[in-house]
Amino acid sequence: MAGDGVGGTRGRWDAAEGRVREVACDESGSDGENLLGGNTDVFAHASVALPVDAAAECVREIRHRIRSPAEEYKANHLLREKHRAVLVWLLSADGPIHGRAHVHLTEKAFLVVDRAVGLLLGDPADAVSLYRQGPEVFGTDAWRTFLVTANALLRVRPGGPRNRGGQAVPATGETPDAAGKAPQATGETPHTAGETPHAAGKGSSTAGEAPNTAGKALPGVGEASGTPEDAFFATVDALVRAAPGSEAAGILRRLAAHRQRADDYRTRMRAAPALFPVLNPLFPALRHTAAHWSADGRPVVLVHDRQNALTPGRTARIVQAARRDGIALHGLRLVDSRDDARVQIADFLAGIVRRIASDELAGTGDPELTACLRPYVAAESVWGDARSRARLAPAGETPGRATEINSGV
Repeated sequence: MAGDGVGGTRGRWDAAEGRVREVACDESGSDGENLLGGNTDVFAHASVALPVDAAAECVREIRHRIRSPAEEYKANHLLREKHRAVLVWLLSADGPIHGRAHVHLTEKAFLVVDRAVGLLLGDPADAVSLYRQGPEVFGTDAWRTFLVTANALLRVRPGGPRNRGGQAVPATGETPDAAGKAPQATGETPHTAGETPHAAGKGSSTAGEAPNTAGKALPGVGEASGTPEDAFFATVDALVRAAPGSEAAGILRRLAAHRQRADDYRTRMRAAPALFPVLNPLFPALRHTAAHWSADGRPVVLVHDRQNALTPGRTARIVQAARRDGIALHGLRLVDSRDDARVQIADFLAGIVRRIASDELAGTGDPELTACLRPYVAAESVWGDARSRARLAPAGETPGRATEINSGV
């Protein structure tokens, strides 16, 4: 098989699908609820609607074009510059997955702000404004402190100590169902070796632009001696005092007026943890995926790579909640990606899109590759940065929201 042979069998694929559509899924960038202290700043959930034989044919073609001796191919094989032509072929309009694949993106730092504003105000409507204005109004260092303390506020260990302060907890040490999968396979790198995620939430500022330094120092804020509640509200107070006349400070004042909601939330989560951790982007992405592929009325079954976070109780509740809300999700089945070529393609796509989207978020995107992504990226992606969103998402100015399945509010 060569050339566009995979894409040329699309009619056979449609005929092979039965009444229920099976959609294969995988993710890239999972750090559980540790959204500010993990390895990546973007979470990508990819889904592919290919029959098994067509997916296997696609994997064989990729291996034929790349000719690597590796037993298991990962996204980084396709992301190497020497294989750029293969990557462009895979994503192109004439390629094997065009019109048969979909990716839901989550900008992790924005998800933290969305959840924090939703918890304290009961409505996340102001999250976009706060997120886009924060770095410029308060300065990148002070804004980073806000993000880290907000992450710590929302992330609750059942029965655990209260004095974690505003520190970001390293990804190592996550509980099995928090971080997701087992360690990455050899050869898969989160991004570039040794590179740390860029400053989150920079809004539409141009790269290298000197930010406003108001509130940069924030002395005593975020230290480990206080509770997460103390650290977060001390940060909010310091930011308000640093830029009192700004719209962003006005939003923070409103957050500060609802300390009791934060205390009640943390007490509730310590006593009886939510089935769906509030900051894990996997669960709302799954719900979005089911809604997307069943929008034409055809029921779907999601076939997902094994995930520790997808316990039997959680998978049953995801299906139940989707059906209750009119989403035709008929099941969620876990498989080993090595045994299902469809999931392997979803794995490729998730890793590719996460990397390209992360580069775009950092202001170092590749215009050709970013353009290749647009047909695949969900307009409802949870993405706050205005500049990169305009390049990545197919339409719409307003970011999507993580669905309420794990809002925790």
